[in-house]
Amino acid sequence: MTASILALTRYDRMGASSRVRFLQYVPHLERMGMQVAVQPLLSREYLTRLYADGARSPAMVAAAFINRLWELLGHNSADIIWLQREVLPFLPVGLEKVLLARKPVVIDFDDAHHLYYKNSRSRIIRALYQDKTESLMRHAQAVVVGNKTLASFAESAGVNNLYEVPSAVDVSRYKVIRSKGTRFTVGWIGTPVTAQQSLPMVLGPLKKFLSETGSRCVLMGAGDIDLQGVEAKRSSWDELGEAEFFSEITVGLCPLEDTEWNRSKSGYKIIQYMAAGKPSLVSPVGIARDLVTSGQTGFQCRTEQDWYDRLMQLYGGHTLTQKLGVRAQEEALEKYDTTVAAAKLHQIFQGCLED
Repeated sequence: MTASILALTRYDRMGASSRVRFLQYVPHLERMGMQVAVQPLLSREYLTRLYADGARSPAMVAAAFINRLWELLGHNSADIIWLQREVLPFLPVGLEKVLLARKPVVIDFDDAHHLYYKNSRSRIIRALYQDKTESLMRHAQAVVVGNKTLASFAESAGVNNLYEVPSAVDVSRYKVIRSKGTRFTVGWIGTPVTAQQSLPMVLGPLKKFLSETGSRCVLMGAGDIDLQGVEAKRSSWDELGEAEFFSEITVGLCPLEDTEWNRSKSGYKIIQYMAAGKPSLVSPVGIARDLVTSGQTGFQCRTEQDWYDRLMQLYGGHTLTQKLGVRAQEEALEKYDTTVAAAKLHQIFQGCLED
């Protein structure tokens, strides 16, 4: 009998969290004999507007909620529900459990989404929802998290059926990516939201490095962030355009402030840099400390001087840069390839069916 899975994601492929934690595994799971139906909660148009100007359409949200409830109440014949975060934002946990009561649930977290409720400015929201994530985790038959910080959170919430599956990439897509030309190029990839949060940390040392060396900077998905005089080639994020981006860069950046939220991030852009054979310069926050070993796959940078010095070191050391990139790609293939992660997920689903 072929097992069927209903994947209740937040977004379609435009949303990085849904693409990385769910959608890229569907072909792998189907090759292993499972049928996967995907129902995104929010449309691509909604996400496009959100990234463009932060606008949230109440009409789109209402339609999304109705479609999600319709799917669960009337058209759900799947053997397993594979859930991203929660059924619906701000739906009381008791109602979520009722909607999920008839099926085994595998719930996935790759960020500290519980903080949206716990850190809300509204006392009412904090009172009503601050324990929603923990309660959903305990209700699920299996909980999948993307890093050790989230695993510790789940364990403290009393979750026993816990699995740590790091975010992954299809390394085969990156194997042929090598830098074009000889001009040293610094790269960053992400969303307008993460650009606003992280890029200001490195604009000073980056501007100094670029002006002194004549190197280039390319950004994908950064939106219209003010770069304070840093010259950079910008492009909107496009899944097919990622190959061109990674072919251009010599080194990838991942600056992060040390916050509770960032300590729970999945490190996906770092894994992409690694898969493309590029050394990474990262803030030693959360999973980045485990992903990047200084002097082996990149460097960890704590101060503005660190960012500048390490850029200069790589700029002046072609052999070192190549060595770090090769080792990074080998490690990505061994630990962070989609085939590895998909096999773990398949085993988790099989376990749910057998219980």
